[in-house]
Amino acid sequence: MNLQEIRQMVASIIDYDPQVDTYKNEVIRMINESYVNWFCAKPYEFAQKTCDVYTMPDASDVATTVQPPPAGTADTPRGQINNLQNPTVLTSGIAQVSKGLLNHEGSILKLSGATDAKNNGTYIIDKIDRSNARIYVSRMSNTPRVEWQPVGAAADTITCNVEQRYLTLPSDCNQILDCSIRNQQEAGTALMLRLQNITRRQDDELELRYDLTGSPDSFVVYDSYPEHTMDVFDFTPKSGKDFTVAVSVQAGPAVGWPQGIYEFAMSYVWRGVESQMSDPQEIEINLANRTFTFNTIDTTSLGFFGLRKKFYVRMKSGFTGLAGTFKEGFFRDMSDYQITNLATAFGTVGSNTFLMDDSVTSYAWNNNNTAINNYQDMMMLGRTKVNMGYRKRLRLYPRPTTQIPLQLRYCFFPKVLEDEYDIPNCPADTHRLIVYMTCAELFMKHNNPDMAMYYQKKAEKELQRIDNKYLTQRSANYIKGGYRIGGFRPWPHRTLTYLG
Repeated sequence: MNLQEIRQMVASIIDYDPQVDTYKNEVIRMINESYVNWFCAKPYEFAQKTCDVYTMPDASDVATTVQPPPAGTADTPRGQINNLQNPTVLTSGIAQVSKGLLNHEGSILKLSGATDAKNNGTYIIDKIDRSNARIYVSRMSNTPRVEWQPVGAAADTITCNVEQRYLTLPSDCNQILDCSIRNQQEAGTALMLRLQNITRRQDDELELRYDLTGSPDSFVVYDSYPEHTMDVFDFTPKSGKDFTVAVSVQAGPAVGWPQGIYEFAMSYVWRGVESQMSDPQEIEINLANRTFTFNTIDTTSLGFFGLRKKFYVRMKSGFTGLAGTFKEGFFRDMSDYQITNLATAFGTVGSNTFLMDDSVTSYAWNNNNTAINNYQDMMMLGRTKVNMGYRKRLRLYPRPTTQIPLQLRYCFFPKVLEDEYDIPNCPADTHRLIVYMTCAELFMKHNNPDMAMYYQKKAEKELQRIDNKYLTQRSANYIKGGYRIGGFRPWPHRTLTYLG
């Protein structure tokens, strides 16, 4: 069943279906809550994914220079070294781009050899400006503020070593089930084996060293940067405060956006991790040859570098398709669209997708380079990815110094049902459970506890059937227990212990 059929079945059982958008949205919210909470509760066979996650190789530079602030200016901006730069940084590997456009933003930067010993230590890379060969960093501590004071107001030559201590996992990762090295073609010297999960407490008790390198055999799970207080989730974008979108006249050829009502939302991207999405801003195009201008704040003025802006768009109403007007209930990711003039204008060499840089405050969508002139072009933008508000990270032990692929098997967060024809990411014979769970919630909302209890019991019975069918793992390990010796005779049966 799709979302529309699930909602109609719920309405048939409840025997109440007012044609009011507010009530429909409330029912859809309950359906999604029941669906996501059940889907993520247990490691069902259909709730698992397997993918390769690549590590970044170590990089170093023995001739990085830190220039003093120009005469007559204030100290370096709050929390940053804004002039750590050297043209050789592009060839040293620090700013290299790896598989899937990965880079060392978010990696650990170890500085040594500074004239003032207080400047040595561990930093985190906030931004790699490949156009200007610069690196922007913060202290890797609970006080990330940096006050770099070169001795004698002269340039300081230091040594940089970059290490990927924490590996960011996919945004839809809910629970890690297995982590192993199996890709023999790309693993290089790494051993083919399954990595063991070490808890944070075991990590503390064993005092596993951060600087030990080699072929990894275990991993530690983190939910945030352990030594750093600031993360991208500390920034909550708001419409009208962090961004505005305005209609402007299309420059160049007479090609504009399709006429209709749009909704735009924004999120921040910092160190390769995306924040939550903002509330939407509604705007209408009712004339031909019109485009949009995106206005944002300069996040570098806040003392943070690398805080880029990402936009989403939703076609709300008024669009003409092949069979009349239509609208969409979900947002599309505008960073999927390639723009040929972003390389120099946005300082993002190597990437030409729509992702506004931290210091950019305005961008007019110019259809000379990107022709979104009909709804078919909009359909090519992908839907929003799953973003549950946090990202899991791994610390491998020992830490690999080269690029290796880790095969990760995990339980994933499903996409919420937003469109009427969205289908849950689970087998068809499990959809009835979503209906029963939603009915139990709605009956309680309608002050009918007897019917709520009835459908709660039906949901529990349906859940038991689903667990018996889809929770059985053929690759599970069972250990046979020994015979029990009693006062009369041995126990004739063995105990099977499920390890998962």
